[in-house]
Amino acid sequence: MKYRVIHVTGGVRNTISGVQSFIKNHIKTDDEEFEYMVGESNGDSHFPFNKYLDEKGIKRIVFPSLKIANMIRYARECREFYENNSIDILHVHNPITAFIHNYYAKKNGVKVRIYHNHSSQFSDTILKSIRNRFLVFLALRNATHLFSCGQLAGIKVFGNKSFQIVPNAIDINKYKFSLKYRKEIREEFHISNNQKVVGMVGILNPFKNQKFLIEIAKDLPQVTFLFVGEGPDRVLLEENCKELTNVIFTGKREDAYKFYSAFDIFAFPSLYEGFPMVLIEAQCSAVDIIMNETIDSTTKIVDNCTALPLDKNKWIDCIEKVQVNNTKRDFDERLMAFDINQNIINLKEIYQKGLKK
Repeated sequence: MKYRVIHVTGGVRNTISGVQSFIKNHIKTDDEEFEYMVGESNGDSHFPFNKYLDEKGIKRIVFPSLKIANMIRYARECREFYENNSIDILHVHNPITAFIHNYYAKKNGVKVRIYHNHSSQFSDTILKSIRNRFLVFLALRNATHLFSCGQLAGIKVFGNKSFQIVPNAIDINKYKFSLKYRKEIREEFHISNNQKVVGMVGILNPFKNQKFLIEIAKDLPQVTFLFVGEGPDRVLLEENCKELTNVIFTGKREDAYKFYSAFDIFAFPSLYEGFPMVLIEAQCSAVDIIMNETIDSTTKIVDNCTALPLDKNKWIDCIEKVQVNNTKRDFDERLMAFDINQNIINLKEIYQKGLKK
């Protein structure tokens, strides 16, 4: 008989978040020891994450949407789920509802109850930060394990409590530099081989701070800026650069991994992050990277990462110094620590040890 694991995330949208990527990457449908399911809100089957789960036959438990008005209903359905289902491991990734899941999981004998932090901030607004700080405090009272995506994120959210770093992991080979991908993407978007390209991969929203790069694009008309992803800020961002001819929005892409090979510089000016997967993906492609200096310094594994304050002139100077590279870019073996296959094994070992206690 297999151990039953439920991963709990928040609302699902039309783009796959970093948390959902983590869940997706760590679930194997042919696992001989563990049976996985996912608890989430907003259960529309056409969203990419839900579509993936359904195609793989991974059971989805759909809880009410995350609104204040739904909290009593959410708690009731959560209680009923743990009373009526035998669960061995709860792995919750959402700060808003973690305390509800941990409470009812503990009450119904779930032995391993993990709270997994994926961000270095409680939220992007003061009021939500105060709320989430209190909710996380409640969640930790009934958690058996504390996970964080990185050192900085763990310290900021857990303080002096003991926690384990569980790194975001990827299929390393998928992101290695490819001349084939470089040519394919540049041809699709009519970018010449010798044109310098600054790229960013991620949801288009305020805290990812794409507007900072657009201000830089206005001063560097000879450089192409390529934004890969979709999000609520897209219309606003496009309006802000409608007069520019050197900015491209690709929209949602299922082949985002190919774009790193097409970039000469990966730019990442996010206002805050936990331990972003895209920086590991970019480093696997050996592209030059510029990132906000406030991002966890342990994210920098290889030598081609430059951390800068959000000073436009400093970023422009750095971009201008990078040379276009159409030749081979070498993979750094230190990045094998983020290989998904090894990290799946590591996570399962944590599960196993927790079950034996």
